[in-house]
Amino acid sequence: MLYKILLLVIFCILSFCSVINSQTLQWRTLPNSPSVGFGQRLEDIYFINNNTGWAIHYLGKVYRTTNGGGTWDTAIVPSQNYLRSIGFFDSENGILGTLDEDSSKILYRTSNHGVNWSLITNLPSPWPLGICGINIVNENVAYACGRFRKPARIVKTTDKGLTWTASLIDTSLATSLVDCFFWDENNGIAVGGQAHMLSFVASNAVVLKTTNGGNTWSRVYIATQLGQFWKISARATNTVFLSTESYSSGVSDILKSTNFGNDWTAIPFRQFQQQGIGFINENTGWVGGIGPNYETTNGGGEWHLAGWGNLMNRVRFINDTIAYAVGTRIYKYSRETVGINLISEKIPSYFSLHQNYPNPFNPVTKIKIDIPSNVNRQTSDVKLVVYDALGKEVITIMNDQLSPGSYEVEFDGSNLPSGIYFYKIQMENFFEVKRMILLK
Repeated sequence: MLYKILLLVIFCILSFCSVINSQTLQWRTLPNSPSVGFGQRLEDIYFINNNTGWAIHYLGKVYRTTNGGGTWDTAIVPSQNYLRSIGFFDSENGILGTLDEDSSKILYRTSNHGVNWSLITNLPSPWPLGICGINIVNENVAYACGRFRKPARIVKTTDKGLTWTASLIDTSLATSLVDCFFWDENNGIAVGGQAHMLSFVASNAVVLKTTNGGNTWSRVYIATQLGQFWKISARATNTVFLSTESYSSGVSDILKSTNFGNDWTAIPFRQFQQQGIGFINENTGWVGGIGPNYETTNGGGEWHLAGWGNLMNRVRFINDTIAYAVGTRIYKYSRETVGINLISEKIPSYFSLHQNYPNPFNPVTKIKIDIPSNVNRQTSDVKLVVYDALGKEVITIMNDQLSPGSYEVEFDGSNLPSGIYFYKIQMENFFEVKRMILLK
């Protein structure tokens, strides 16, 4: 009897491990998230914890979730025009920035978790004409900056948005601001552009820094190419990444600092109008904008299509294992079973990569893999990569440790053009390649 119980316990443990190991950190589209229509996108997203957050659409809609993006409620902001940025101090109190053509309607406040919004009318002079970026520093302090097409202004609150003070920006340092980030109430950066003519597109991207809560600012970087720095990817560390919305032809740069924004290094990306950016660490990150998202796993040395998301404008990390992003939909980065299903616990005799089905496909197909037992340990390192017809890597579908068994992996080619592709599996000392056809 004891022997049978022991076998049952071992079986349960192995089954549990199979489930856990089939879960990998990756991005997925939240199926119940708002669908805003062709050519449109959500502008910003903000979470106060793993479950409670808000997202905005520029035509006056605020969406709220309390279950990690499982479902979303909708509220309407009175202006109903050009919502651009959002941030919350706690579960009840938040602020909302707009690019409303009526310059008196550019900042709103809520005290009932976003159900109702009231216009903030006591902004100091000179107040911004639009709020592109909001940074919540702590439960009371926030900075808001704008706008992308002039002028460069920053305002600050220390009482959850009830009252505000102005942070004056020398127009010789910057003429437009898009985003800001503060490590604490005193030390922070703001990014945008310095225009030399009336049009904001004739500007060079700049980074400003303050060490005294915005009383004074210094310019710590100016780019040689035309464009504006658009979004900041920064957490409570010394490393910062910036995206560039380039206004000139040729390769655009991503900017990186490893000493709290004092010094910067330009990382060549590609000819692309970057907007949303998010790095989980110094090596792995994602960039989106006018087009699909791209991913790097070596600090920007190489990039490939991420396989998720389009028109991305903001990424927010909650911690090392949960993040949210907005573009044409809302996307979540988490350790959840996403497209990787254990379909049999019967241990195969050998490694095998099956032909995808259906094939040809449009745009989703499934790939089955068999993983035998590993004599050295309980799991195997498994990597599944898709290449184009020229042999260039376009997406890593999976890079994880899996227990013995048969798995089915779902691949979505929505962001890829029609054509012939190859998928390669690498497991320990085994690899195999097969061909598949995407027809749209």
